[in-house]
Formats: sequence, structure tokens, C-alpha cells
Amino acid sequence: MLQLNQDTVFINLQAQDCLSAINKLADSLFEQGFVTADYGNMTCRREEIHPTGLPTSPICIAFPHADCEGVLQSALAVGILEQPVKFRNMADPDEQLDVHIVIMMANSNPTEQIDTLRNLAELFGEGEKLVELQHQPDSEAAVNWLKRELRLDI
Repeated sequence: MLQLNQDTVFINLQAQDCLSAINKLADSLFEQGFVTADYGNMTCRREEIHPTGLPTSPICIAFPHADCEGVLQSALAVGILEQPVKFRNMADPDEQLDVHIVIMMANSNPTEQIDTLRNLAELFGEGEKLVELQHQPDSEAAVNWLKRELRLDI
């Protein structure tokens, strides 16, 4: 079952670049016991080879993740950034996107990872949903919003 809590959701997250954002989210997952200590490094390496930025409108998002190796329990970490950081476009790696929301996936099996990515992409294909998430007042509200919108029974 996919875990999501206030300790892995950040409002106004400060990050210098995409790797900093990835590492901050991975650290929160590690501190909660959801991933191993090297999950952040694995995700950064994967991001360099397979970018995860999406040119969604009106704001861009990214779904960084690593393979199932290093995941102890499936979870999400979310960073709503204070200032956008550059992620490369998944479809066109030469294009840099100003990403405002980073959703790190940590899934314990490949099928679940595909399902999670599909659910997130479907939800955030609706631009107004991105704005709703971006404007959540605090982590608790953002967690409740995500659980409701993603139909997570956790």
C-alpha cells in the first residue's frame, strides 16, 4: 500500500536544482523508513539518463524515481517548490523545464510503479488540479488533498 504523510510532503521547499530537490525528498523517505539510504543517489543517476520533467500546463511537474531496488515500502514524497528548478523534459531531454512540483515515487514492485505513474499523470493532466495542489496552505492540507484526489485509502 502506498504511504503518504506530512513528513514527506513539503510546502515552499527550497532547492538549488533538480538534484537538490530529489535528495531532499529522498532523505524524507529514508527518515520514514520507506527507502534505503542510497535511494536519492539512485534516483539522481536515473534522472540523468531518463529525465522525468513534464511540460504540464499551467505549471510543470516532475516524477523522479528509481527502480524498485532500494524501496522498503511504497511511498510518495512531494515538494511544492518555493522557486522552480530546472528538470529536463521527459519527451525532449534537450529542453529544460521550470518545475514547480516534484513528486517522488518509491514503489516496491514494477507493476505498482506503472499504476502509480498512470494515476499521477491522469490526475495532473488536468491543469486546475496542479494549481489546487500548489495552493495548499500546509503539508496536512496537501496530504489530505492528495489522498482524496488519488483515492488512497491509507
